[in-house]
Amino acid sequence: MSKQEEWISIIYYKRWAEMLMKMPAELRHKIHDAVDEYIVNRALPTDEQILFSTFFSIKEQIDYDKEVYNSKVVRRNRENGRLGGRPKKNPNNPQNPVGLQEPKKADTVTDTVTVSTEVDIKENTIVSKKDELSLSSPSEEFIKFNQWLEEHCPFVLKVKTQMTEPEYQKLLAKYTKKEISDVLESLNNWKDFPKKRTNVYRSTLDELKKKFGER
Repeated sequence: MSKQEEWISIIYYKRWAEMLMKMPAELRHKIHDAVDEYIVNRALPTDEQILFSTFFSIKEQIDYDKEVYNSKVVRRNRENGRLGGRPKKNPNNPQNPVGLQEPKKADTVTDTVTVSTEVDIKENTIVSKKDELSLSSPSEEFIKFNQWLEEHCPFVLKVKTQMTEPEYQKLLAKYTKKEISDVLESLNNWKDFPKKRTNVYRSTLDELKKKFGER
């Protein structure tokens, strides 16, 4: 197995900061940690809440930037090496004595990253499925929902697998916001909830069915 390439630096985009600043502090810190872990060890998070967040679009951008760098700069350096090193000085061109190429315009990188696979976690690997997953930043409503959880349901946030935005939308399609918040507050009052349960969405759905009936 070839030695893993060491990344000395990456480009950090302003839009990443703008997206992360809107998120609850705990989720934001988890995403930052996941990005650091990926840069240093190329390891992917096992928490679906992190994987389905902006982390994956950040990862895709990092990979794209590295691919562009390797395909241009590294390849050019290798070509120079095969030709005997850096180009020899050209005394007839005092403005450019070493014969460097004129700088080219930077490649345009779009803000939207679309991956035509659905990402699932199974034993720390990404399993591709046929369905299409469009990666985007969380909606304003989902951000407010997480802020509400942080303020009113701190024990719920300690559960291993947090609720994703698609799961939240599934609940909203069947139950009202008040019904959902009532159930979450009840679960939050159960102090052993983080120890006894591992999935916020499934626990919330089960309690909603018990309290308000299946819809």
